[in-house]
Amino acid sequence: MKTASQNCLLKTPGELGVLPPIKGLYKWDKPSFDAIVISHAHIDHYGLLKYVNSDIPVYMSIGIKKLIEISQKFRICEGNAITARLFNMYKSFSVGDFLIKPYLMDHSAFEAAVFEISAEDKTIIYSGDFRGHGRKAVCLDRFIKHAKKQADILLTEGTMCSRQDEKVLTESKLEKSIEEEIKFLNGPLLFQSSSQNIDRIVTFYRVALMLGKTFVLDIYTANILDDLRQLGNKLPYPSNKYSSIKVFYPFRITQKIFSEIGKEYAKRFSAFYISKEKLKNEQDNIIMIVRPSMLIDLEKCEFQNGIFIYSMWQGYRENEFQQKLEKHLQKSGFKLMELHASGHASTSDIKRLIAELDPKKVVPIHTMVPNAFLDFSDKTELKEDGNEFEI
Repeated sequence: MKTASQNCLLKTPGELGVLPPIKGLYKWDKPSFDAIVISHAHIDHYGLLKYVNSDIPVYMSIGIKKLIEISQKFRICEGNAITARLFNMYKSFSVGDFLIKPYLMDHSAFEAAVFEISAEDKTIIYSGDFRGHGRKAVCLDRFIKHAKKQADILLTEGTMCSRQDEKVLTESKLEKSIEEEIKFLNGPLLFQSSSQNIDRIVTFYRVALMLGKTFVLDIYTANILDDLRQLGNKLPYPSNKYSSIKVFYPFRITQKIFSEIGKEYAKRFSAFYISKEKLKNEQDNIIMIVRPSMLIDLEKCEFQNGIFIYSMWQGYRENEFQQKLEKHLQKSGFKLMELHASGHASTSDIKRLIAELDPKKVVPIHTMVPNAFLDFSDKTELKEDGNEFEI
C-alpha cells in the first residue's frame, strides 16, 4: 500500500498538473518538436526549459543566452542542459519548413525579439513582450515599417490591458522625474529594480552622472553589465573608463560566489570595491541599487534620511521580505517613492501595432483580460489554452 506522497514521487510534473500537457516536449517523452524559440530572457518565458527534452534545440540570441547563463550561474533559476542555437536579429533562419525572422524589440529585457514566421504561404507574427516607450522605442517603429502587412495571424501580448490605471512613463521622462526628485537631496538615493532591466540601470546611472554622484552596483549587477559588455554592447560597467561606478559586495551573495559560483566573479571587480564604511561616510553622494536580501548590509551602512525609489511592478511589494526592507528604510528617515516605466506595451501601442500591421486575425496572449481586444479590433479571435487551431 502506497501513501499519497509516495504516489506523487512516481509521477512526472506533467502528470501532477504542473506543466501544460504537450506530448513530445518534455524530457520523459520521445521528442516530437523541431525546436523551441525564445523571445527574451525573462523567466516566465524560459523558466520551464529544465523540463524540456535536451534533444530539442533551443533558438535564442547571444544576449538572451548570456542572461540565461548568468541566471543559472547565480542560482536565479535552476541550471539545465540546453542545446542552444543562436540567431541574429533581422536575419532569417529556418526550422523545418518554417522561416523565422527575428526583429529587435523595445522591452525591459535585454535583446527582446519579435518574430515573423512563414510557411506554406502563411505568416504568423508573434509580438513577444514589447513596448514603445523605452530607450529602444525606435525598434517598434522599425518593426512596424518592415514587417509583413496583413499577416494571417498576429499573436500579441496585452499585459497592460489589466492595468488601465497605471501611468505609462517613457524611460526618458522617468529619468527626468528621478533627477528632479533628488537634485537637492542631502542623503543617499537607494533604488530597487531588476538587475537584468538594463534600460533601468542605465537610467539611474545617467542620473548619477548628471548630478556628479557615485553610482554603486552590487556584485551580481556588476557581473551582468560586464558580461553583456563583452558581447560588444556599449554599456556602462565597473572599469577605469567609468570611474564613477563602484561595486558593493553584499554578504550573502558574496559568500555564495566564493563557496559555490567561483571567486573570479568577485575578484574581477576588486579594483572598484566600495566598503560599508565608505558608503556610510559618503552616503550623501551615492545612488545605489538595493534589494531585500541586502537588508543586513544596509543596516551596517547606517543610511539615514534619503530617498528610496521602487522601480518595478507594484505587485512585488506585497512580499514579506520587501516589506521588511521598506519598514527599515522608513524607520531610518527615508522617503519611499514609486517611479517606474513599464516593460509592456500601452494600450495605445497595442492598437497601433494592430492598425498598422493590419493582420487578418488578432489573437491576444499574455494577458489577464483578452476580452479587451474585442474593442481594439473586429478581427480579434479569442482562443483557449491547450486547444489547437489551424490557419
